[in-house]
Amino acid sequence: MYSFTYILVGLNKSMLPNIKKIIIVSIITLINSICYSSEWGSKEETDEKLFSVEVIDSSAQTIKDSIVFSSTTEALRRIEVKSEVMTTIEKVLVKAGSKIKKGQHIVELDDYKTNADLYKLNLLSQSEFDKYALFAPFGGMLLDGHKIAGELVMPGEKVYEIIDLSSLKIFGYINENEILDISLENEVEVTILGEKVNGTIDYISPISDPETKTFEIVVKVENKDLRYKDGLSSIISIVKGNVLAHKISPSILALGNSGELGVKVIGSDNTVQFKKINVIEDTSDYMLVSGLSQKEKIIIVGQQYVSSGEKVNFN
Repeated sequence: MYSFTYILVGLNKSMLPNIKKIIIVSIITLINSICYSSEWGSKEETDEKLFSVEVIDSSAQTIKDSIVFSSTTEALRRIEVKSEVMTTIEKVLVKAGSKIKKGQHIVELDDYKTNADLYKLNLLSQSEFDKYALFAPFGGMLLDGHKIAGELVMPGEKVYEIIDLSSLKIFGYINENEILDISLENEVEVTILGEKVNGTIDYISPISDPETKTFEIVVKVENKDLRYKDGLSSIISIVKGNVLAHKISPSILALGNSGELGVKVIGSDNTVQFKKINVIEDTSDYMLVSGLSQKEKIIIVGQQYVSSGEKVNFN
């Protein structure tokens, strides 16, 4: 203070106003500098407290929401034709593996011709004649394992067996949580040995299995050219409807407070939100999920370190 007064005393009075201005400007500059430094330091400190995550901009696509299960093809009909009388086989009229028509004579039993003549003369009833005729009850294919000429046949014993492959039946079981979405009108896609064909729901059980709580359904597939056989592996896809789905990596999944499966996304205010998802399709490489908005910023790195409601930086 003394040195400052000493300097002022040695100065010309005309210079005092300028010096005062310089002092005032210097003080204002110093104050502004201190305020700016404090403000910048506060902002830097705030930014440092925000955790940084990495996100992807994901857009949903409309896909078919389906129930998928594996099963096995079965012939529409398969029956063993049995003898009602004790007799012997006169001759086999059709080769195994051949196509047969409804009402065709397949195996001739002993005494068939005699009974046929009596039937023509109206001396034998239709039911009695049928015991010796054993005509095919429906069209199909003769299976191997039939009786051969000269064999003795007892009442109730199989003479031959036929199978109808004009259509195939495929059985499946639907969970009780999904049965309300299924009707005879649902679109069905069947994959048999890698080949896709259309199918229809032919039957839905009105009662559930008491142990598994599932409902049996039967899917029918046309097979007029007999391309597909009985017992082939198949995959059934029953379409429930269309749904908006996001394609995500299984590695970004998170769990909610109640253990529900979901993902973490960035909200409009840059805060983390947990959203529950429904898995539509799950593969080793990706998942298709619903339950999200049309467009989402999904956290793909750092989701395990942030919580719902937490404000974050993202890139």
